[in-house]
Amino acid sequence: MSIFPNSNQVFYDLFNRAVANATEMATLLNTAVNSADTYEQKFQFTLVDKLKAKSYEITHQVFTESGRMLISPFQRKDMCDLAAAIDDVADSIAMASRRINLYDVPKITSPIISLADLILKTTKGLQEAVNAMNNLGNSAHIFELCNNIKKLEYQADTVYNEAFADLLANETDAIQLIKYTDVFMAMETATDSCEDATLVIESILIKNG
Repeated sequence: MSIFPNSNQVFYDLFNRAVANATEMATLLNTAVNSADTYEQKFQFTLVDKLKAKSYEITHQVFTESGRMLISPFQRKDMCDLAAAIDDVADSIAMASRRINLYDVPKITSPIISLADLILKTTKGLQEAVNAMNNLGNSAHIFELCNNIKKLEYQADTVYNEAFADLLANETDAIQLIKYTDVFMAMETATDSCEDATLVIESILIKNG
């Protein structure tokens, strides 16, 4: 048995930790918007912010290890791009959480609940895709997982567009219009970030196929 760590597994473990952290953030956001307890909501939003810091730490570790290790599962730039893409997902979830919390929206509406659910589903899908990258030979399955994320992101686009149209038609308070628009945009951006991460994954698969 080698006394040296499997360098490929070091990176896969970091990617898996990063995406698991993002999924936990999405879970907390989803729990918050479905809670009728204001204190519980605030507590969940606080936890989301704490996990964002953890995401940055993992991303920094990938950058550091990729410059130190002689052997890696794929090109250094691709590893950094994947880590950054996962961190972008975490960052967008944190932004959505922060806007709902700080804007103190008067009501958690149906579109907010639907978008939180889609954020959770796309992030879970991304976690499954990243976990599957431990075996790049199984590219067909990983491509399928990426396509599933894109379908969910399209659903989020639909929810966002319908919610925005309803706001324009029915919200008479300009301040509330701005608040809800910003919240919807931040939440839809979180699903966009998951789709962006799939593009990085697909590029890696093509290069290493």
